[in-house]
Amino acid sequence: MSTESAALSPEMEDYLEAIAALARVSGEARVTDIAEKLSVRKPSVTQALRSLADKGLLHYRPYASPTLTDTGRRIAAGIQHRHDVIKRFLTQVLLVDPDVGEKNACRLEHAMDKEVLGHLMHFMQFVQRCPRGGANWIRGYEYFCDPENETEKCERCMQMALDEYREQRAVPTAASTENRTMTLAELSTGQTARIVRVGNAGAIRKRIVDMGAVRGTRVTVAKVAPLGDPIEIKIRGYSLTLRKEEASAITVEPVEDGG
Repeated sequence: MSTESAALSPEMEDYLEAIAALARVSGEARVTDIAEKLSVRKPSVTQALRSLADKGLLHYRPYASPTLTDTGRRIAAGIQHRHDVIKRFLTQVLLVDPDVGEKNACRLEHAMDKEVLGHLMHFMQFVQRCPRGGANWIRGYEYFCDPENETEKCERCMQMALDEYREQRAVPTAASTENRTMTLAELSTGQTARIVRVGNAGAIRKRIVDMGAVRGTRVTVAKVAPLGDPIEIKIRGYSLTLRKEEASAITVEPVEDGG
């Protein structure tokens, strides 16, 4: 938390954040809109605006919409940044309901200083980028939080993570594969390949990624219908049927048996 914003009360920070948000969306922050956004009465808004104007954080005169000064915009941006980081951590890492995450971020943003925020941001980067973390790791946490699931399945999850790591290491470099890639729709029945890229395949992309299909994951064509549509594939022990258009959006590199 900056020295400038540290001198403001949580309520004053909320006013700056609200004014900046309204101006960004509507082009101005009217007193009526500020009051509605913060669930306060208009006389309270007027008093707060005068206080912020005295601190040099906004320009204000009666019957006109306030505008932030350069200092006010800088502080408001910092407050919004804290809010966004905290909300992303609550909803994307801890998997808190978005509405609950929003409400708690509003409270936590006033208490978290710059050092703690920095550590939180680095932790989120670690979770999202570390080979031991990522989306699969977070989905594992979601599974663990479900009281109906059994933790005895952790061993299978660990084995899948190890297989994925080995597959990723086994993928040749882009330079060595650029002339060997093709689309999944071009494979023949029984042919196996490694995924190079999952393109814009619509809703099917989420289903494939949720199965843990990342670059290097092996996929086998189990059956191709007459005229080449649809195509049944085997991936990580699952069977999945794709339309030819969807399979054409997935770039693969054929592998030899045992490769």
